[in-house]
Amino acid sequence: MYQFTGCPCSVCGKPLTDTDDIVVCPDCGAPYHRVCYENQGACVYADKHGSFEWTPPASARPEHKCPNCGAPNPESATRCSHCGYLFGNGQTPPPRVDASRQAQQPAGGGFNYARLYQEAQGGTWQSSAASAVEPIDGISGDDWATYIGPASPAYLREFARMQRYGRKSSVCFSALLFGPLYFFYRKAWKPAFAFLAVDLLLNLPALLELLVLSESSLAPAISSSTLILLAQIASILSFVVMVLSGMFAKYLYRRSAAERIRRIEAEFPEKAQREAVLRAQGGVSWAAVVGVFTAMVVAGALFSLLLGPNVEAVTSLLL
Repeated sequence: MYQFTGCPCSVCGKPLTDTDDIVVCPDCGAPYHRVCYENQGACVYADKHGSFEWTPPASARPEHKCPNCGAPNPESATRCSHCGYLFGNGQTPPPRVDASRQAQQPAGGGFNYARLYQEAQGGTWQSSAASAVEPIDGISGDDWATYIGPASPAYLREFARMQRYGRKSSVCFSALLFGPLYFFYRKAWKPAFAFLAVDLLLNLPALLELLVLSESSLAPAISSSTLILLAQIASILSFVVMVLSGMFAKYLYRRSAAERIRRIEAEFPEKAQREAVLRAQGGVSWAAVVGVFTAMVVAGALFSLLLGPNVEAVTSLLL
């Protein structure tokens, strides 16, 4: 197959250019300007069809397909105009990559998120230049990476494996150790407030027990043995919740993030604007962590006021 730039039109004789609308006779391969062909009404070599095949002049440039991305290039080209691969370097061509995705990588290198996803799916990169990488939860790797931020390589790898094998569990030590604070840090608001509410609820028996021990006027009319039993059950449930949080935190974060990314994609179809919004609403939030931690400290201080004058005695008893 030839590139017809520089070849004469078979009707008007003018050289064809890269910007011309070119048509080729399906019988003999003669090239034309589309307008010239339509005005002519038929191939000028129609009476020779069957025994004639158009031969390009020496100026015609045969296509040189890039071994990296498969894009056509002039025979004289030393570097692919699409992906930048250097021809004739004596090296084994690298696995093919989608040139459009490669162009979106940082100039100084970085991660090819599409390739990262593909490797997580099965370990091998697609060899076709036009191969499309399946999205995660219907969202492209680029939008995921923009939303998650610097930690996206690790998260995308886990999300891809979870989607491939249909599993929801993946150990997250940050959530295991810090509980709701992990979700506030990752801006996963729904699971953050849900786990915070569960934590407060499970700490209620211990708080009631402190009120009883301090002989506070707000102490409930519940026997100490009942409160101790409730506190033990709550302690066991707290451990269970902590383990569940560590096992399913990444899945909950993935679901929360996917919901927000889809909403942003629907509201901002233009790429540049969408990426700006994804960066603003994604990433992490130290402010949320500090805010929640401060609120818990303040709440603890207010609760100590409810214990009344016996707060020091209760504290020494517990210690």
